[in-house]
Amino acid sequence: MKFWMFAALPLAALIACTPKAEAPPEGPPTAEETAAAPAALPSCAEAETASGIQLPELTPCRLELGEGRSIMVSSTGMSDGEGTLRAEITGADGAPLQVIEETATGFYNYPYLEDLTGDGALDLLVPQFSGMVNTSYAFWVQGPEGKFSRAGELSGFEITLGSDGLIAASGRSSAAEWETGYYSVDNGTLTEVAAVLTRPGLEEVDPASDLPACEVIRAAEGVDTAPFCPPEAGVPAE
Repeated sequence: MKFWMFAALPLAALIACTPKAEAPPEGPPTAEETAAAPAALPSCAEAETASGIQLPELTPCRLELGEGRSIMVSSTGMSDGEGTLRAEITGADGAPLQVIEETATGFYNYPYLEDLTGDGALDLLVPQFSGMVNTSYAFWVQGPEGKFSRAGELSGFEITLGSDGLIAASGRSSAAEWETGYYSVDNGTLTEVAAVLTRPGLEEVDPASDLPACEVIRAAEGVDTAPFCPPEAGVPAE
């Protein structure tokens, strides 16, 4: 036994004196690794399907802008009812181009892309607050060089671009009323053109009411309000 112990001593000493191999220092990610980062994330539609809505924190996800460009979406955890939603726009090579941050209140919902200016470029809607029906969004317009600028805020249950070139943001304002705001984007700024109240099924809710089924409650100076209340004006489907 003593022989084996002494025989092992030179080997142990040799191991102790042998320099340890060190891992090579980590360098910056390669172009291939950077470009692959957004593609490794699920789409925000997939993340929403998997995790649902009204969340304390978002699953990191991506939105596709086309031509290889993406938006990587993430969030902080909610603290005292507020958190930060972050959208990082990346180029086709994965390099960061722009970072957008918005404060969300209560809980998070996933942002989405839609062309609301009619120029063929996708614009970004970032949810800031969601109620029982309506959601308030920060509206970021994509410019000709692919950068985004904050045009204003939109709120509603449904937000669409109409055939008249106006953005229509429709939301429930009461049990018997819907309010639709109509907007244009002028020099990168959201401008209200008109606001309309519609009262579907008012006869059933309040048969004695003499309120009109459709009523323009606000309009910019010089705007023809007649087209906003056509006969049998409809409301968004729930």
